[in-house]
Amino acid sequence: MAMLRISALAALLTLPSCSTVEFYRQAAAGQIEILRKARPNEVVAADPATSAHLRERLAEVEEMRRFASEHLALPGDESYGRYADLGRKHVVWVVYAAPEFSVEPKTWFYPFVGSLDYRGYFNEADAEKLRDELKAEALDVHLGGVDAYSTLGVFHDPLLNTFIDYPDIHLAETIFHELTHRRYFRWGDTEFNECLANVVAEEGVRRWLATEGRVADLRKYEGLLVRRREFYQEIERSKNELETLYASGLPAESMRERKQVVFARLKQRFRELHDRWGGRGLEGWMEEDINNGHIVSLKIYAARMPEIRDLLERCGGDFDRLFKSLSSHHDTTPAP
Repeated sequence: MAMLRISALAALLTLPSCSTVEFYRQAAAGQIEILRKARPNEVVAADPATSAHLRERLAEVEEMRRFASEHLALPGDESYGRYADLGRKHVVWVVYAAPEFSVEPKTWFYPFVGSLDYRGYFNEADAEKLRDELKAEALDVHLGGVDAYSTLGVFHDPLLNTFIDYPDIHLAETIFHELTHRRYFRWGDTEFNECLANVVAEEGVRRWLATEGRVADLRKYEGLLVRRREFYQEIERSKNELETLYASGLPAESMRERKQVVFARLKQRFRELHDRWGGRGLEGWMEEDINNGHIVSLKIYAARMPEIRDLLERCGGDFDRLFKSLSSHHDTTPAP
């Protein structure tokens, strides 16, 4: 996930909206907390109080950073050289919203990056307050915790306790994903940015595992990607059903009833996937009260991945060519 540039704070303090001022105040305070708590990885590793597990993780990340720089054309030497323990489960809490009869997300404008499809807070209570305000406006809202984000090159992003304990494959995915935002970010296009980062992360993990000679892990990862695509196919299927319903012109009450039928079918298909996959997965989706906010929170992560994979293939699988091609045709947020 890509967050707004904190340097926008000074320019916005003159705006009349108290809520805008408060938003950027908490954003600046949250980023300052991260920078203040971050210590160089080698210092953390040398600290007697550091666990053996964390030392091992820091060493693994060094290899991931090196791989990102040498094989994926990512700035792996510029981020994740420091570590911060924030003492909480998530780094930010993010709010997504959409009208009752639409799967077009509510957007918020941020200087330097344009309009994005979400609003993020370092304090869960602040996110909950916005969620409640949007619900009072009759919007469908989803609030979720996020473990990692990118400052797009404004700062050298540190490793955080919120994701350092991920299984190594998911940790590598996270690092490759966020470094992609640092390398390339398209103004005001949340969907493209997230799909690009997902393509780079998935292909990056494939190449990383192959380079490491982890054949069995690569096979398992390919299976995971198949299941992930099946999940997103169900989200896309429901999104299309909802778009057809919302364009139907039916009375509001009839539309509400049929909307709930669509979400009930989605839950049932998730149960079928869960049973077919075996093990754990999708439990929350089978229990949660799904709404349009959930749909918009997910559709931005997969819809344009086929398009980007095709572009990568036309670039001969060369990530540097891909990024340069993108930069030559579209506005981006450049590194400072």
